[in-house]
Amino acid sequence: MTGKIISILLVIFILFLSGCTQSSQSSRGGSNGLIIESFGPVTNEVEPGDSTDIIAVIKNAGGSEVSNIQVELYGLGDWKPNLITPPNSNMLPGDPKRGIEPETSEVVWEVTAPSYKTGIESQEFEIRVYYSYSTSAVAQIKVASDSYIKSFPASEQQSKISELGVKMDKYTDGPISVSVSAPSKVVRAGSTSVRITIDIQNVGGGNLVNYELPISISSPGRSVNCGVSNTIKLLQGKSKQIRCTVDANLGGGWDNIPIQVELQNYRYWVSATSTISALPREI
Repeated sequence: MTGKIISILLVIFILFLSGCTQSSQSSRGGSNGLIIESFGPVTNEVEPGDSTDIIAVIKNAGGSEVSNIQVELYGLGDWKPNLITPPNSNMLPGDPKRGIEPETSEVVWEVTAPSYKTGIESQEFEIRVYYSYSTSAVAQIKVASDSYIKSFPASEQQSKISELGVKMDKYTDGPISVSVSAPSKVVRAGSTSVRITIDIQNVGGGNLVNYELPISISSPGRSVNCGVSNTIKLLQGKSKQIRCTVDANLGGGWDNIPIQVELQNYRYWVSATSTISALPREI
């Protein structure tokens, strides 16, 4: 029994050690839009004065083209990093319907281990990938007047109300998500406008540059009032709700209101970390 327990503990220790080794070599960054699939050194431990490569693989996991890609490496000053394979400046998204895979790009730095008497153990460093992206969303909001709903028998009114609501006609997956809702889909008598809420969420696992997001909200042929400028800032960089009113044409009892939200060419960045060690200098 004692031998079995020792064997089990040995297996657990080996698995734990393997997991620690893998996590020290690479990590992922981002969860939508441009993501860092892997990042880390080719060799975990380097002899003083020897060189090795640090490799990052990035992928466009969103639904729009990524442009103006730039990379920065932090925390390896003594290693004198030299970028030898820059990323593609633009990367196209995949198209599952046509069997097209998302574009990927490999980024490579060469680094040289510093020569220290004590060496360097598990020095942490970081990659940041900056890029430009655009997100768009188009919604159709079906609303009806209170008098229109009441023109139906009481047994049918709830069914008519359930036909109302928001339908997303178009949406671009990306690091910033957009959703549209209409708190009240039945318009009271005497009103000619509908209140809507536009919910903006940072879902990309990274950050907006300067926390700024250019935005345009429109409804073709209608007046929209949202009380915001052409640039907004997300609360703690994470989210923002915008409340608007939009004209409704209820002459026929109901209306389909188109809402278009455009977030054009915003700058975004994602990051990942890894570690590397330099062996002690021989004395």
